[in-house]
Amino acid sequence: MQQCGHAPRLLVWDTMGEWSQKLRLTRVRSIAELHKLIIADLRAPASSFRVGYCGPITKEHFEAFCKLAWVWLRAAIGTLVVEELSDVTSPGKAPPAWGDIVRKHGHTGAHVYALTQRPAESDKTIIGNAAVIHGGLQSFESDRRYMARCLDVPVAQVAQLAQLQFIERDMRTRELRTGTVNFGRSRARA
Repeated sequence: MQQCGHAPRLLVWDTMGEWSQKLRLTRVRSIAELHKLIIADLRAPASSFRVGYCGPITKEHFEAFCKLAWVWLRAAIGTLVVEELSDVTSPGKAPPAWGDIVRKHGHTGAHVYALTQRPAESDKTIIGNAAVIHGGLQSFESDRRYMARCLDVPVAQVAQLAQLQFIERDMRTRELRTGTVNFGRSRARA
């Protein structure tokens, strides 16, 4: 939320409703309702579009959400957030519509944030196309190994993370940052 909560054009796959509540997003509970809002925005793009999808969290609904999100992202620059990605993807190739977003959004100027507590359970397409990879405390050794490989750091560096500490690598510049999340903002150090 710290990085993109201020975005004027924001669409969130909001599995727990936290984004909608904290950021006061327009909350939709069905794909049909989301479809109506996106069609209205396509017809008359607004400077502000802040919507959280809080409907059923299934792979089928995610595919439909992503199809709508992809149309929306191509029409006007926006920010897309997918919360709890591992609920709707699995290790390996991304689902079709999500894969289109992940692989092609850079050509639109859009910003995409994929969030998950267990990156090893999520699709590898997002990791392979990420501009920035941000990782925090991992409970399991296999998750620590996976994050270390993604961040290109020793496993020990991931294992040393405490609650709210993070390691972040900008994949474009290869810059590595560490820091601590501080309730509403993060402090990073190079």
